[in-house]
Amino acid sequence: MDVFYCLIHTPEAITPELCVLPGGTELDAMRGLTEVARDWPRLERIDLYRGNCEVRSFVPSDLATLRFPRALAA
Repeated sequence: MDVFYCLIHTPEAITPELCVLPGGTELDAMRGLTEVARDWPRLERIDLYRGNCEVRSFVPSDLATLRFPRALAA
Protein backbone atom coordinates (compact mmCIF):
# COMPACT_ATOMS: atom_id res chain seq x y z
CA MET A 1 0.00 0.00 0.00
CA ASP A 2 1.38 3.39 -0.98
CA VAL A 3 1.36 6.26 1.47
CA PHE A 4 0.04 9.66 0.49
CA TYR A 5 2.00 12.68 1.65
CA CYS A 6 2.45 16.29 0.70
CA LEU A 7 5.29 18.79 0.55
CA ILE A 8 4.33 22.25 1.75
CA HIS A 9 6.18 25.17 0.18
CA THR A 10 6.19 28.56 1.92
CA PRO A 11 8.13 31.76 1.10
CA GLU A 12 10.21 31.68 4.28
CA ALA A 13 11.26 28.01 4.15
CA ILE A 14 14.35 26.87 2.28
CA THR A 15 13.10 23.29 2.21
CA PRO A 16 9.44 22.25 2.13
CA GLU A 17 7.66 20.74 5.12
CA LEU A 18 6.59 17.11 4.84
CA CYS A 19 3.18 15.92 6.00
CA VAL A 20 1.92 12.33 5.79
CA LEU A 21 -1.77 12.23 4.94
CA PRO A 22 -4.36 9.85 6.42
CA GLY A 23 -6.36 7.43 4.33
CA GLY A 24 -5.70 4.94 1.60
CA THR A 25 -7.43 6.51 -1.38
CA GLU A 26 -6.73 9.60 -3.43
CA LEU A 27 -10.02 11.13 -2.27
CA ASP A 28 -8.98 10.65 1.38
CA ALA A 29 -5.60 12.19 0.58
CA MET A 30 -7.24 15.21 -1.06
CA ARG A 31 -9.42 15.76 1.99
CA GLY A 32 -6.35 15.57 4.21
CA LEU A 33 -4.41 17.90 1.93
CA THR A 34 -7.11 20.58 2.12
CA GLU A 35 -7.12 20.26 5.93
CA VAL A 36 -3.33 20.65 6.04
CA ALA A 37 -3.41 23.63 3.67
CA ARG A 38 -5.74 25.52 6.04
CA ASP A 39 -2.98 25.48 8.67
CA TRP A 40 -0.48 27.22 6.38
CA PRO A 41 -1.66 30.79 5.68
CA ARG A 42 1.49 31.69 3.70
CA LEU A 43 1.28 28.63 1.47
CA GLU A 44 2.86 29.07 -1.97
CA ARG A 45 2.37 25.54 -3.27
CA ILE A 46 1.57 22.08 -1.97
CA ASP A 47 2.64 18.94 -3.82
CA LEU A 48 0.70 15.69 -3.39
CA TYR A 49 2.59 12.40 -3.68
CA ARG A 50 1.55 8.78 -3.66
CA GLY A 51 4.58 6.75 -2.72
CA ASN A 52 7.42 8.08 -4.87
CA CYS A 53 5.16 9.49 -7.59
CA GLU A 54 3.90 13.05 -7.69
CA VAL A 55 0.13 13.15 -8.18
CA ARG A 56 -0.32 16.91 -8.58
CA SER A 57 0.81 20.33 -7.39
CA PHE A 58 -1.69 22.84 -6.03
CA VAL A 59 -1.54 26.58 -5.43
CA PRO A 60 -3.91 28.15 -2.87
CA SER A 61 -6.43 29.19 -5.53
CA ASP A 62 -6.71 25.54 -6.69
CA LEU A 63 -7.61 24.43 -3.17
CA ALA A 64 -10.27 27.12 -2.76
CA THR A 65 -12.19 25.74 -5.73
CA LEU A 66 -11.98 22.03 -4.86
CA ARG A 67 -15.37 20.40 -4.48
CA PHE A 68 -15.88 16.80 -3.51
CA PRO A 69 -18.87 15.07 -5.08
CA ARG A 70 -21.48 14.36 -2.43
CA ALA A 71 -21.56 10.66 -3.26
CA LEU A 72 -17.79 10.38 -2.83
CA ALA A 73 -17.61 12.60 0.24
CA ALA A 74 -19.97 10.40 2.28
